[in-house]
Amino acid sequence: MPTDARGLPVRATVVLGVVTIVGFGVWFYGYGVLLEPIRTDTGWPEATLSSAYGLSLFGAGLLATLAGRLLHRHGSRRVYAVGAVLALGAYLVAAAADGGWVFAVAAVAAGSVTGALGYYAAVHTVIAQLVSADARAGAITTNTLWGAFASPIFLPLVAWVVLGLGWRPTLRLIGVVVALTFLLAAVAVPDGRGPDESQPPLRRVLAAARRDRTVVALLATTFASGVVTSLLILYQVPVMMGAGLTLALASGLAGARGFLQLAGRIPMPWLVRRLGSRTTLRLSHLLVGASCLVLPFAGELGMAVLFAVVAGVGIGALVPAESIFSADALPGSSLGIVLGLSSVTRGVGAAIGPVVGGALTTLSGTRTPALLIIAVLAVIAAALVPMARPERVSTSS
Repeated sequence: MPTDARGLPVRATVVLGVVTIVGFGVWFYGYGVLLEPIRTDTGWPEATLSSAYGLSLFGAGLLATLAGRLLHRHGSRRVYAVGAVLALGAYLVAAAADGGWVFAVAAVAAGSVTGALGYYAAVHTVIAQLVSADARAGAITTNTLWGAFASPIFLPLVAWVVLGLGWRPTLRLIGVVVALTFLLAAVAVPDGRGPDESQPPLRRVLAAARRDRTVVALLATTFASGVVTSLLILYQVPVMMGAGLTLALASGLAGARGFLQLAGRIPMPWLVRRLGSRTTLRLSHLLVGASCLVLPFAGELGMAVLFAVVAGVGIGALVPAESIFSADALPGSSLGIVLGLSSVTRGVGAAIGPVVGGALTTLSGTRTPALLIIAVLAVIAAALVPMARPERVSTSS
């Protein structure tokens, strides 16, 4: 089978790239476009709708842990085939819901399954099982570049479909797209499996991580990052609309923000060489925080463009900078454990951000207080980034 320069089969590179684009595009980014049309049409509280989004991100993190084990044991074909059926059913229920709570439960299920198999945790697990150890970094980095196209494609596309068909047909169509994408992965991606290795007990892993101050600081940073980025992504389109932009223009600018993530990722090796991974990660957090302060003024086109640039570069740099810093700060034997725990803490933060943001917005009548709070939290996250102290996280005690 033909392979790219990094050892991953070309067909798998393309299909897993599509899985990443669809996984992030239809829900992680696309739900923010659906938020205002759903609220306007149904009158359901924003706290309910934003909480459903936040809980779906937490659910995606939890299910990703299960999906990782299933991929390790059974390979990708069975897992993605089952995921296609579950996702389609959940989207169809959400689209037909007459009550806010029914919608919320179905939306959490739909977003959880979409994220568990469409976000980086599962996709990168599949890649790691298909390539040699020395080729993994390049193959995974290539996949993150595919992921940068998720919002430029799906933010304007979802807005166009919503304006033409309404939110319920849009959700049905999204469900079909997700199901077909997962089925494509089940058919086209080689069915790799991990080696038969016993996993350390969770209690032992948590106890070991709790004793390492570097790990604790890293987990606090990823938690804060989850709060900030989830609420910023959810609110970017609604806030620009509230400031005076049309849905089409706001979605287009949010899509441009996603495309500009490439500007934060492509120069990453150079930035790390010049500044170090710790400083690069701190600057990424500060850029994201600055974008939170710009967003409330995005009714003016120039400020909206400024938001797209600052947020795009900041969020784009944040993802690889976190992984690179983790690799610098911890010994290789600890890295997999810490990244797994980081996924969970990020999911918790991603769940809390929209829930608290929705409650604040409902109470105050404006989304600005929530944006101010996460701007401060981004600064705190930058301050929490620890010194790289390679203390070994042992799971044997």
